[in-house]
Amino acid sequence: MVGNKSDLYLEEEVTDEEGLKLAKEINAIYQRTSAKSDSGSIDELFMNIGKKILEPDSVIESNLTKDEKKQRGKILLKQQIREEEQASKKRCCG
Repeated sequence: MVGNKSDLYLEEEVTDEEGLKLAKEINAIYQRTSAKSDSGSIDELFMNIGKKILEPDSVIESNLTKDEKKQRGKILLKQQIREEEQASKKRCCG
């Protein structure tokens, strides 16, 4: 699901919340784009489509709410720290 002309947000008929909710219900990708402000690029959209086809259970960033993005960022940071600690231990004491 693609919302075009996201730069005209004052005239929107579907909010991000509504779009995200529907996308989650039907397991679709949700993304807003704007050629004018060059946001939400079409290249990114097609990369997300390919990712969704190849990895159906993968997380598509554009489908996350701000709170979900924050939570995901915290989880990924903890995971990265753990991986770096393990790699450091292997180099040190392997």
